[in-house]
Amino acid sequence: FRPRRWKQVSKSKATNVVRMDWHTNRTPTGKRSATKARKLAQYFALGRGRTQEQDIRPQRGQWLDQNGRQCTHEEVLQWVRQQGMSHELTLQFILSVKEAELTPDAFNRAMAAGGPLFSNWRLIPHDDTRYPHAHALAFSQQEVHIKSQAYQAWWLKVRAALEREQVSAREWQLEQARAEEMQVEAAHEPSQAVRKQRAMALEQEQHSFERSVAGPEQTHEVLDQLGAELSPDISERDQAQAPGRGLEL
Repeated sequence: FRPRRWKQVSKSKATNVVRMDWHTNRTPTGKRSATKARKLAQYFALGRGRTQEQDIRPQRGQWLDQNGRQCTHEEVLQWVRQQGMSHELTLQFILSVKEAELTPDAFNRAMAAGGPLFSNWRLIPHDDTRYPHAHALAFSQQEVHIKSQAYQAWWLKVRAALEREQVSAREWQLEQARAEEMQVEAAHEPSQAVRKQRAMALEQEQHSFERSVAGPEQTHEVLDQLGAELSPDISERDQAQAPGRGLEL
C-alpha cells in the first residue's frame, strides 16, 4: 500500500515540516471499510511489504496516543478498525525536523500544541531515515481543508512547537558536550583547591627547613625533592591550558 501524494507541501525555509493527507473509509461500492487505515498503521510500524514480511520485522518505533501513553501495535490496529468503521475519513500526518534528534514525547507534544482541531490520534516516530520524523493517524467525519483558517492556525502552532523542541534538544546536546569536556579537563588537571593546598604545604616545608639546624646542603636537597614532586602537576596544568586542548563542540 502506497500513501497518496501529500495534499500540502511546505515551501518555507524553516527547519521542520508538517503535512497532512486523507483517505476515505469507503470501498469502491460505498461500504464502510477500515482497510486503508489498517494498511497505513501497518506501513508506519513495520514498513512496506506483505503482512508475512512485516510480521517478522522489528517495529520501527513506539506508538503513543494523544496523552503520551505507550500503545502496542495490536492496540493501535484495534483502535484503527474501530475509528475507521465509525468515521468517514482517515487523516495521516508527518512531522519532520532537520537540526536535532527529537524524542517520541517531543513529537507528541508538538502534535498536541495544535489545539483541539485534532484531539485523538496515534503517533509513531522514525529515526531510520535522513531526518527524524513521526507519523500520526487521526479520523474525521468531514474533509479538513488545508487552506481553512482553522487548519492553518493548527499547522502554524505545531510548526512553532517543533522549532521550540529543536531548540531545547540542541541546548541539551550542548550541555552534554560541555559536561563531557569538563570531565576530561578535570581528569588531566588538579583542582584549584588541590594546587593551592600543595603550594601551601611546600611553603611550610620551606620555612620549617630554613629554621632547622640542618646544614644548607641538606636543606636544598629536600627542597629540590619537594619541588620535583610538584613539577609534574604544574606541567600537566600547563599542558591542559595549552591552546586547542579539549573537546570540539
